[in-house]
Amino acid sequence: MWKYRCKSHLLSLIGSFLIGMLFGLIANLVYGSELQVYMREILAEAGVPAAALPSLEAYIESPLLQSLSMGIVFAGLVNVVLLAQYFSSVSTFSPLIFIVLLMFASTLLLFVGILLLLPSAVACIYGMVTLRSSLASQRKQRNITSDDEIVRVYKIHHQLQENVRPMAQECKKNVRKITLVYGLGIAAALCVMFFVQSFILLAILFIFFFMSFSYLMRYYASSLMPIRLLLYQNCDPEACASACIYYGMDRKGRVRIKDRILMAQALIYMDDPQLAMDVLIDYPRRDQASTLQYWSLMATINYMLKDEEALERCKEEANKVRMNFGTQGIMVQNEEIASIQNKVDLMSGQFNTCKKYYLQALQKASFPFQQVDACYYIGMISFVEQDYSLANMYFEKVINLGNQMSYVAKAKHFQSKIDALGQTQSDEFS
Repeated sequence: MWKYRCKSHLLSLIGSFLIGMLFGLIANLVYGSELQVYMREILAEAGVPAAALPSLEAYIESPLLQSLSMGIVFAGLVNVVLLAQYFSSVSTFSPLIFIVLLMFASTLLLFVGILLLLPSAVACIYGMVTLRSSLASQRKQRNITSDDEIVRVYKIHHQLQENVRPMAQECKKNVRKITLVYGLGIAAALCVMFFVQSFILLAILFIFFFMSFSYLMRYYASSLMPIRLLLYQNCDPEACASACIYYGMDRKGRVRIKDRILMAQALIYMDDPQLAMDVLIDYPRRDQASTLQYWSLMATINYMLKDEEALERCKEEANKVRMNFGTQGIMVQNEEIASIQNKVDLMSGQFNTCKKYYLQALQKASFPFQQVDACYYIGMISFVEQDYSLANMYFEKVINLGNQMSYVAKAKHFQSKIDALGQTQSDEFS
């Protein structure tokens, strides 16, 4: 899991180092003489030994050395924050420990972040290299070189709908704006930590930043909702997959799929599990939630491919995940594991258990595509149990709600079988 964080971690360290250097150079250009006087006063008050003064004097008079040290401080600060984020995702108590240390030992945290800069950079490079090698091996096995290859295969099997391109481009613009604001907010938070001396004011500002970042993340999620609703509300997986492709397309026509989970879901409901598996090869499992979501989707794919061994492995991997979000996290994990177990039960023919699961899922369904999914499987199980009237009723719901989902064609196929059976029984009776 940690390897998927390495690239962003390393880039953040490099970026924060460069920003720190730039900040130091600007400070020296604007307040150079004042800073030198201030630093000499601090050294005098601290009672620094005379033997150390020549080397410190060289540092005071060198803008380059000061800028380098400022870059290291910025990078150390970002490093400790990123490490805290990682440990908070694998341990329940890490966020509380970090907050306590931030309040009472912020200097110690910064010192630890600086000390761990080099080990963190080495670990990030190692993680990036090994992850890249692993993913390259998986792509080679699947004969997939890049996302452009996935799009090429997609166009062979399905239609790329041009009418959703404007929507996808508008979503991309909104996300870029939010990302820019988020970056400016992080820069502002760093400046606050360096320049605000009042503990009370610092606490108030951090609460404000926390609330602002939370709002931005909610707005970020809602900015992608128009694409998601193509599947969730309209039950049109082909339009949703097309929007995902256009959303990840640059000006030169190259594609980098951004929302791989949504793309894989759309392909599943287009009855294309092989391509959905290809899409998930590069899905970044950065935390426990994304890892659980990955194995849940892989379980659905392996069920569609009738791979019982792989389905059992998905169940084992999902059970290893530990969600650290309190009661809500436990509920989410239980729901995902129950979904995987249901696929195992379907594979083994435990239809009574599966039917109860889908009836409950139908009651809790928030979106039409979830209703279609539950109705289709209830109808299929009823068909196997030879309860044709009940099966026909649920297949009719699938047809009415399913729009472009692959379940519609399958439901019509089952209905034709039911009609044929009814005609045969009528002929026998007559």
